[in-house]
Amino acid sequence: MTEVRTCRVARTHNGPPGSANGGYACGMVARAAADVVGPAAVVQLHAALPLDTELTVHAHRGRALVRHGDELVATVSAAKHGQRAVAPFVSVAAARRASASFAGAVAHPFPECLVCGTARTDSAALHLTPGGVDGLPGVVACIWTPDDPDPDTVWAALDCPGGWTLDQTGSPHVLGRMSAHVRAVPPSGKPTIVVARRIATVGRTARVVSALFGPDGTEFGRAEATWVRLTGSSDPAPRKKERLPS
Repeated sequence: MTEVRTCRVARTHNGPPGSANGGYACGMVARAAADVVGPAAVVQLHAALPLDTELTVHAHRGRALVRHGDELVATVSAAKHGQRAVAPFVSVAAARRASASFAGAVAHPFPECLVCGTARTDSAALHLTPGGVDGLPGVVACIWTPDDPDPDTVWAALDCPGGWTLDQTGSPHVLGRMSAHVRAVPPSGKPTIVVARRIATVGRTARVVSALFGPDGTEFGRAEATWVRLTGSSDPAPRKKERLPS
């Protein structure tokens, strides 16, 4: 990429109020930077990406810098190694049961979120409701039936479930860093299974992994992400590293 490119996140594709859904935005800028960093990208978010606003993407020393005016909002780099941990496959029935315990149905910090918002009724929304899977600590799952999906939407679907492996109602977290590998875009109108797993927490940050499967176990994509607890949340930041069973 030698020229400066531009992209923008549609107003309908928000996460927290007034800003882009993190996973969708990461997918969009990773795709814009693919000829610089390759097909396996990691996106570091430095600030919330604005909606319906032109962003510039240009190469810099083997990376791509994403700016909103003069502000650096994201950096896209090549993913250097394969994902060390993966989210487990669960059945359609297990994912449907998990959805019934979606914590966001009771209290949601961002009810207008494109992916998991409970207040969304429009066709752009994904309507994901990830809840805890019986017998798998730190794992959530749900069903997603995509409507004309694209790779950026797959990044979005792989994003929010990871956040719901954390306490989003008492201590909201937002996406800070994400890498994803989309093997294939799932077919429109067919149910898929989104699974996310919490790997570790250190202070205000948490590492999670997620994956998107077909009912037969075919993997459409996987992701690894770091989530950051917002300052001002009620609970103190833990000092010890937490690891869940493999």
